[in-house]
Parts: sequence; structure tokens; C-alpha cells
Amino acid sequence: MSRKFENVSMDLPDVTTVLMETEQIIQKCFTQYQLDEVFLSFNGGKDCTVLLDVTIKVLQDMYKRENIGKELKVLYIRTKDPFKEIENFVKQIETHYGINLIVTEGVLKEALQKITENDKNLKACLMGTRRTDPYSENLKFMQYTDPGWPRILRVSPLLNWSYHQIWSYILQHRVPYCSLYDKGYTSIGSTANTWPNESLAYTENGRVHYRPAWLLPDGSLERAGREQKHTNGHATHAVKTVHEHNSIHEHKSIQVNKTTQPTEHIECHMNQLNSV
Repeated sequence: MSRKFENVSMDLPDVTTVLMETEQIIQKCFTQYQLDEVFLSFNGGKDCTVLLDVTIKVLQDMYKRENIGKELKVLYIRTKDPFKEIENFVKQIETHYGINLIVTEGVLKEALQKITENDKNLKACLMGTRRTDPYSENLKFMQYTDPGWPRILRVSPLLNWSYHQIWSYILQHRVPYCSLYDKGYTSIGSTANTWPNESLAYTENGRVHYRPAWLLPDGSLERAGREQKHTNGHATHAVKTVHEHNSIHEHKSIQVNKTTQPTEHIECHMNQLNSV
């Protein structure tokens, strides 16, 4: 471990309130629709991985079956020029959760069009969108896509989560995550539009290194290593920087430092974060 990490610690916020809210939204979705009428959109990122983890736990409680993951429809949209670390992570997350991925390529709109044409039974899509994502500040937990998009109910249970709440959940619940997050990446797209976040950079012995994503000092800088993305199927009037939605979670925190063993990450193998 680099000495630069020895004096680094991060107070991560409590997730109790937003987690309860998310569980209620997921329960509502699967009360309103049958299991085979819903699919979850997955891209290997931290947000949708948290969504997958919470969704499977909710379904296990609702259906009283430990292997319910294999019945959940999960769509993996492979981007152009994907990171090999993301590809490896997605393959291994399929085994970790016992899910059967539906794999397609292209942008979100095309992928939704394809999957809804192939499976006419689908009515709702679970997505890991948060209000700090582009074009998403005014989204509702449940709303239909805009005209011109495949007609489907978009369900966004993580809307009110902040960047650091996502990492709180991952670290506390030992949720697997892609190894790129250990290398300074804070928001991951393709190899063509994603770089390590300079806010996590430090120099040691004349070389630039990057701290892990959960040590980002300001959550509003999450997308500092990304080029601007396209619309997500809902109307918007402007592209702007959105600061963290923190109003409901700051009453309790956990501290993560160099002695903490917060979670496991997956690249081509399982590993422990305390080696970072």
C-alpha cells in the first residue's frame, strides 16, 4: 500500500433512509408487475450493481427463494470500445448472483427497442439512475419513457442516492465492484470517453497514481473523467452540473481508512480492497 494512503480516511454517509425508500420502490414494482414483466438494465457500473444487489435481496424476501436471481431478467448493454475490466466483471457478476444476462450492443434507446420487440411481455425496466446523472434531476421514481422511445415504464429506485451513499452501501455490504474503481475511475463509460478522475491523483516518486473511487472528496466531481453523455429517454432543457442530493442522509456515517476491509472487487479474480 502506498504511504499516501496511510493518513487518508473518508467519512461515508448512512444509507438507511434511501435504502428503505429503494426497497419500497422495488417492492411496488414487483407488486404491480409479474417477475417476467420486469427487466433490470445493467452495464457493470457501481450504481446498477448496487441496484442489482438490493433487487435480488428484495425478491428473495418477497418470493422466499434464494435462487430467485436466475429468474430476474437482466439486460447488459455492451458499449462500443468497452473496458476489458468491465467485460470480465460482468461475466463474473453473472456467476456471483446466479443471473442469466441478456446481452446486446449499442446505445440505450436501441437496446430497449430490441429487447421489447423480442419480448412482448416486458412492461417495466429497473435502472440505476441517480438525480446527479445528466438529464435526470427531474425524474420520478416511476414514469414512462418519452415519445419516440420504446413505451416502457422506467423505474429508478436509486434516484435520491448520492455518490458517497453508493460507496457506503458497497463497502458496508461487501458488494463486488469493477477493479477500475480502485484505479481512480469514478464514472465508467467506454475506453473512448473515460479516464481516471484527476481529483484522485497524487504524485509519488515522480509518478502519478490514483486513489480509489470511494475517496473522491466531492461527489459533484463524479463525472470529471467523462465526456458528455446523451439523453436517457426523458425530456430535458439544459445540460448542467448537478451537486449531490444529500438532504436526507447526513445524520450518521461510517469511517473507511487503510485498516478497513470494505468489500471485494472482481476483475479476472476475487480480491480484497485492503490490498489497495
